[in-house]
Amino acid sequence: MGSWDQYRDVWQTITNSHDIPPRRSQRDCRIAVTARLVWERDGVELLDTTANAWSGDLVHVTVLDHRSECKGVWVDKSDVRRRPPDER
Repeated sequence: MGSWDQYRDVWQTITNSHDIPPRRSQRDCRIAVTARLVWERDGVELLDTTANAWSGDLVHVTVLDHRSECKGVWVDKSDVRRRPPDER
């Protein structure tokens, strides 16, 4: 098993991510979604993932990708779509 930063050479910023909102404003959820991510170098990707929380107009989605330093990001609700029940 490698170190926690073994992929640091390939990490990219997700340019449409937002700062973490205050915890008191976050509401937990678990919803199957497709999230639109914009990678710093690789561009736009549509990712089937899970929404874990929401806060106002922001949604926290899981990102399990070696290009991301974090396991999730906050994106605008306009970048997230619920997946139909037959795609879950």
